[in-house]
Amino acid sequence: MKQMFLLPQRVFVLLIALLIGAACDRAIQPQESAQPSQSRVRVNQSITDVVVGSPNFTLLEAAVIKAGLAEALSTGNLTVFAPTDAAFQAAGFADANAINNADVNTLRKILLYHVIGGNRFFEESIPLQLAGFTTLHGEPVYATRQGGLSVNGISVSQADLETNNGVIHVIGRVLLPPAGNTVEVAVSNPNLTYLVAAVQRASQGEINLVQALASGTLTVFAPTNAAFQAAGFPTIESIRAADPNVLSRILRYHVVSGRRFSSQLSEGSLTTLEGNPLATTRVPGRATVQGLGNATPATLVNPDVVTINGAVHVIDQVLLPTGGAVSKSITDIVVENPSFSLLKAAVVRAGLATALSTGSLTVFAPTDAAFQAAGFADVNAINNADVNTLRKILLYHVLGNRFPTETFTERITGFTTLDGGQVQVARRQGVSVNGIFVQQANIRATNGLIHVINRVLLPPAGNVVEVAATNPNLSYLVAAVQRAGLVQALATGNFTVFAPTNAAFQAAGFASIDAIRAADPAVLARILTYHVVSGREFSSTLRTDEVSTLQGGKVLVTVGMNQSVTVKGNGNASPSNVTAADIVTINSVVHVIDQVLLP
Repeated sequence: MKQMFLLPQRVFVLLIALLIGAACDRAIQPQESAQPSQSRVRVNQSITDVVVGSPNFTLLEAAVIKAGLAEALSTGNLTVFAPTDAAFQAAGFADANAINNADVNTLRKILLYHVIGGNRFFEESIPLQLAGFTTLHGEPVYATRQGGLSVNGISVSQADLETNNGVIHVIGRVLLPPAGNTVEVAVSNPNLTYLVAAVQRASQGEINLVQALASGTLTVFAPTNAAFQAAGFPTIESIRAADPNVLSRILRYHVVSGRRFSSQLSEGSLTTLEGNPLATTRVPGRATVQGLGNATPATLVNPDVVTINGAVHVIDQVLLPTGGAVSKSITDIVVENPSFSLLKAAVVRAGLATALSTGSLTVFAPTDAAFQAAGFADVNAINNADVNTLRKILLYHVLGNRFPTETFTERITGFTTLDGGQVQVARRQGVSVNGIFVQQANIRATNGLIHVINRVLLPPAGNVVEVAATNPNLSYLVAAVQRAGLVQALATGNFTVFAPTNAAFQAAGFASIDAIRAADPAVLARILTYHVVSGREFSSTLRTDEVSTLQGGKVLVTVGMNQSVTVKGNGNASPSNVTAADIVTINSVVHVIDQVLLP
């Protein structure tokens, strides 16, 4: 998918330059602050030194030199959003030669769009509500802490790298300055010619849509040409022959007041200018939006295109405002959806089809792929499963009331299931349940809501110690907990436990379980409590930060691409990988790791 607008010579380079004396004010002053980040890193270097010295910024270095901004980055008081090499490559710059062949003026303009002058804006300075910060390019960038720090919808992968003359926030995409208002940006994109024709035709009706889209602050979900063709408009001429007022209603259903980036699309629903809601869902790296009349959600194939008066998200379907009447039960939807063939078999096997047709329910519905990943290869595997166990698992996916995703909060909250246990739900970087992100949210039924997930939820088998005791790969950990006298302490309270494997204990010098049983209990207790954090945190809710342990020291948690997690102790030379995340217990969550953490 092409960008909403094209820059000369594919110049999508980055920023990080500043003109020393040209300090700029923010467009909006932050009104609220978080606690200072514990992961702030301080280096005794200038911004230029950091860029030159980092192997991840070789293309940024080349861009800064090409634009003549290296000296400027060594002084002043700056905030820089710094794209990595992978960000430049994704923007079309394969190597330094591509950057050196770019137009210098265009390159300089893009780089300045990555720099806020006159102040250091650390993560805690950025408000939860989306705020504009004027760049040295003259146009603002838009940042928020909601769901993790992001700028123009792009997540910051590493925040708060403090230098002698400012702060660097690392990003994985190049920021592009707006090329005009919403209409002008759409006109410049050859993949949106049907949309432009539709806006023009609709403006011949009761509402001048061209004028409406060119003013005000708006978020537009922009269907591609192929999306219009799939919706029954085979040619632009067919659009120009359509009823302008019908087109106007459909198009206004694609527009939301205010500027919203993909990083903010986890609320569950948005009210459109047409008046009806759109359902939104987000998981890391992907967002969807679904109309009342759409059977499936539309994917944001090119999100977060900034315009002067808002944001545009290119989508792969036309959103339909009709079809709002709900006539099918949860059971009906499961039976008719081919992605739920194994869920259907499980519901029938467990005798729950009637129960899921009545009442007021919220169901976290695993897909076929989720069942297969859990060991149910096909319908025969489900039909051969123990019916009581299967029934217990299914009831663990059901809440006894309607909970649209907008009712969930960032804070992890327990919701009682029909199984009698609890699932833990949070709306942070998307809605997740027991650490599993919701892939499609708020599918409405006559008797409740369905949220689609891609893993099967398993009821907890006990507290932390009991669950560890059932895992043969954690027998050394169990022996260490027993030797340290921590069994009772870990059986109560809510914790996040980083659990080293047997091999991790052996690598740390405990050759056998007998060696653990002979160790000093106080020493073991100090080491083990260094692996425990108060409160539940899943892989979906962890953020890159230093966190305090029950031992009193801190461990550094780093969250990478696709929610991969590492954790590093002060005494470790390298971080430990989380090899099995989000194991739910009655009172805690366990993440298995491949090293013992050393305080």
